[in-house]
Amino acid sequence: MNPEEDLARLRHKLAGLERENGDRMYLVDNRASKALEETKAAGDKLKQETSAALSARLEQKRRAQAAGGWATESTLGDKVEDDGDFGFEEDETENERRAGYRTADEPPISFRPPVPAPQAPPPPPPAPVPEERPAGRHRRAAARGDDDDFANTDWLAT
Repeated sequence: MNPEEDLARLRHKLAGLERENGDRMYLVDNRASKALEETKAAGDKLKQETSAALSARLEQKRRAQAAGGWATESTLGDKVEDDGDFGFEEDETENERRAGYRTADEPPISFRPPVPAPQAPPPPPPAPVPEERPAGRHRRAAARGDDDDFANTDWLAT
């Protein structure tokens, strides 16, 4: 073989190796940058959670000190505004609708469009297949029935 051909073949092989090495380095750098971004995002999230927990703890401590050092449930718990709202207002309109009350804006009942009929219930499940009598020594137990059935027992006769 010709030494020039060997040199050309080696240069071609070396160029392929350099290209493959460059691709691998790109992938390594890409993975490292993604891992760095994920780590930074996780650190930011942890930082937010920690600061929220710390501020909540400082607020509890401030409330306990304001209460004279007594850390009770009423001093440490979240304050609830007592506006007298028990949540019944949301149910009033539904209850009035069910009772048939109507507002002045609604047309009289005779002029209301018909309500669509409810869907038919699903068909009943098929009847169970009657079981055959067991053979052998289990036959008597199956014929005897439930031993705990005392419905026909007259308890006053004993």
